[in-house]
Amino acid sequence: MKRLDSLVYLINSLTKSEKKHLAVSMDKERTQDYMVLYRLIAGMAVSDEDTLRNAYREAAKGSSFDMSVHYLFDRILDTLVLLRKKKDAYYDLFRKLSKVRVMYERSMFGECFDMLSEIVAQARKHEAYEILLIATKLELEYMLRLNFPNISEEELYHKHYEQVNMIKNIRKITEQASLYDLLKYRLIHKGNVRSAKQKKELDDLMVSELYISASLEGEENNFEGMKNHKLFQANYLMGVGDFSSALRSFRELALLFESNTQFWANPPIYYLSVIEGILSNLRSIRNYEEMGFFIGKLESLSTYSLEFNTNVLCLIFQYKLFPLFDKGDYEGCRRLADSYKGLFDNQSLLNPVRKCELLLYTALVHVGLREYATAKKIINPIVFDRNIEYMPMMKTIRLVRLIIYYETGNFDLVRHESRSIRRCLSLKREFSFQTERLILVFLNKYNLPVLYSQRMDMHRKLLQKINDLHEDKYERQLLNIFDFTAWIESKLLRKPLGEVIQARDYPQRS
Repeated sequence: MKRLDSLVYLINSLTKSEKKHLAVSMDKERTQDYMVLYRLIAGMAVSDEDTLRNAYREAAKGSSFDMSVHYLFDRILDTLVLLRKKKDAYYDLFRKLSKVRVMYERSMFGECFDMLSEIVAQARKHEAYEILLIATKLELEYMLRLNFPNISEEELYHKHYEQVNMIKNIRKITEQASLYDLLKYRLIHKGNVRSAKQKKELDDLMVSELYISASLEGEENNFEGMKNHKLFQANYLMGVGDFSSALRSFRELALLFESNTQFWANPPIYYLSVIEGILSNLRSIRNYEEMGFFIGKLESLSTYSLEFNTNVLCLIFQYKLFPLFDKGDYEGCRRLADSYKGLFDNQSLLNPVRKCELLLYTALVHVGLREYATAKKIINPIVFDRNIEYMPMMKTIRLVRLIIYYETGNFDLVRHESRSIRRCLSLKREFSFQTERLILVFLNKYNLPVLYSQRMDMHRKLLQKINDLHEDKYERQLLNIFDFTAWIESKLLRKPLGEVIQARDYPQRS
């Protein structure tokens, strides 16, 4: 991503409170050239490079556009970092470490060691082991330079002993995290267990993780290790098909976070992502009954900023929508959406990814209701949203737009956009879905046979392929977003999409 693209993305991602703080901090610099650029991007919603250059040239004659881009980018990042003060324990501890260095350079040795002691205590409390290691290394380095004042040999030995144990602990947690990463990678790229060989690969990871987890059990503070262990176990159990045990692990993980609120950021973004991951897994196995418990956890997060609360509300809406959406009850989806009118009115407060997800599913509901003009109006702006241009979600959005073009008879646009998507798929063949290729082939047939017998013959030929896609764990990642194969069947059978989905036998995996 070019620096200008990054700058546009950064400005568009700012919340209202962040924009207000930025405006206050730059109030005395409103005539500066980089502020001219900021107003062009934020106020005029300009993102095209040529348009921006020309507008900037008119507004800030003689100034360097590229220099302003780089300076404004750095200035916004500096402001956002300052806003993390007292919201992020790691950030505050790193700031204190910088102050320690300044104190030592100014020969303020008493204050220096007092603050180091404070950092060590806070780092232990928050299990910030990397910061704890840096703090203890600084402490020993400064003691060495000052010829070890007021410390006995036994105390010095104990400090080194603690430091060695700290390094061992960091190594164990790093190894544990690497095993979880490998597990997730294999589940994403190879799918859930379908052979004895795949199960052995996952079992080998599980044995290694259990060994490391057991070695961490004796540690006094072990939130990070327990969190990694619960995440690993829950995802392993999902991978081997033991969904009820996986659900128990997910519940234990949520309880672990609720019992250790000192590790939450402000706002609790990581806790939110954990609950979202749990809900996503529950949706993937169609266990809608259990969703209510975790939606309740989201509903309890209501004491934070307006922006954060709006994003949480959007997540609540989505997971209340999915049981209706996945069953083809589009009228029920419409009624639910009508009850969340305030969310749609405040969608500008959503982060770009959450906003695009909301609009994507809203457009799909209108596709299910055969309201294609409304769906097109909703989805077109998302396609040109550069905030998600490089994300996998964009391919799904483009496929949905193709379906809308097809339904409205814009076959020239279907052909043109299909070629563009095929080029993307050929460049990243290893990350493409067979479902994507099937939908592209179907869409480019344009006119379906009029005769019932011909359409039924096509349906019979595609049915085995469709069934195979639903059995493929990798393909289900895309089909869990939207069942594109049901839409194909609705065209062949000439039935409403909701009716085809409701006739499908989607078993809950337990």
